[in-house]
Amino acid sequence: MGTLVFVCPTTGHEVSLGIEIDRSSFKSLPRTKTTISCPHCREKHLLSAVWSWLVSEYPEAQPGRGPVKSAA
Repeated sequence: MGTLVFVCPTTGHEVSLGIEIDRSSFKSLPRTKTTISCPHCREKHLLSAVWSWLVSEYPEAQPGRGPVKSAA
């Protein structure tokens, strides 16, 4: 599970949409645009699944980077 996020084009801040979704559901989202009210700049942005991603509580290993180690 992860939280759907995007970057505000006005402020450059990462914005959480507060939507928890699993990776397979995220990949199956339609590629349509949706209007989102941004809490950072108070403007409305057109958002598509193409311009959003998931932030997970547990980072996944990325190819060529090896396993993710936690700081003790």
